[in-house]
Amino acid sequence: MKEKVIFDTNTLRNTEINFFLGNRKELERFAQDADIVVPHVVIEEIKRQKRAVLKGKKDSFIGNPFHNLLGINEAYTKAFDIDNYIENLQLDETIEFDIIDLKSNDVLPIMKELALLKKAPFENADNTDKGFKDALIYFSVLEYLQEVENKYVFVCAKDNLLKEAFKNEPNVIVVKDYEEFKKQSVTQFIGDYFIEKVNAELDITITATDIKNYWNNISDNKVVLVETNGEQFVIESDSGEIINHCNVAEYQPNIERLISSPNFAKTHDYIADLSPYITYFSENEILNLLEKALENEQVKWILGDSDVKEFFGQLFEAKKEQIQDTEIVTYYNNFLNETITWQ
Repeated sequence: MKEKVIFDTNTLRNTEINFFLGNRKELERFAQDADIVVPHVVIEEIKRQKRAVLKGKKDSFIGNPFHNLLGINEAYTKAFDIDNYIENLQLDETIEFDIIDLKSNDVLPIMKELALLKKAPFENADNTDKGFKDALIYFSVLEYLQEVENKYVFVCAKDNLLKEAFKNEPNVIVVKDYEEFKKQSVTQFIGDYFIEKVNAELDITITATDIKNYWNNISDNKVVLVETNGEQFVIESDSGEIINHCNVAEYQPNIERLISSPNFAKTHDYIADLSPYITYFSENEILNLLEKALENEQVKWILGDSDVKEFFGQLFEAKKEQIQDTEIVTYYNNFLNETITWQ
């Protein structure tokens, strides 16, 4: 199960007119490990920002002498529907996200009290009511928190008042960027509860410093990497509970053997050996396998065989969004859809 990360306006700010969401490179990194969630009030603020930018550019374009010199119909320009354009930008957004909105009116008295007392997320200053949008975000997050299975969420925010408002909410983790999100995500595995579970399940003794990394597997569960006494273990978990585990040495050598497979028979053997461990593979291991398989004819030429197709098909479907090489994506799409002629 992926983490849930909720974004405030400042982290998605975007005056660029060709895409709906801003901060795209950062969002694409988040999307690898988390579900992106955006409060309705943030969506409306993004639209307002774009509307202001587009209206300014439209007015400037109409007032530009070249508009008439080029023979462009002024009525056509004036008729351009900015709101419709923005709606289409949202519909065409390639980064997937969910929208949440505050459903309950029961929070209005609490919101009013916070505003009157000048408490976060409202500003502690006279002659200002700043903080209303942050208050909507704040209560939307708390309401959403009751609906998620994890029972904790991340909030990516650059607003200090929003961070201050969540300081007494242990199940809301505020981060400023992806790097901090990754660091904070690891902390869920270094508490006594999880470590005691690992020690009992694996019959080893580890401490927090032995937990080195984690990633989302092809089932969107967490895989935690543990190093102790010269050995590496991977532990699949969901919501902090251990599902399965193994020693990395049980499968990692066969990944390299498959990449360098000398013949078709060995390819089938290595895939049979690796298939039970496929849920432990890291993103780097998966991407490397998908790339190298196409460089080795002893693998590539039997991608259509049922066991090989199922193995690489699972890997591709799980991580195709992270593949940078479009030729690799096209090739796997074709072979999975059986449009490649084997000859």
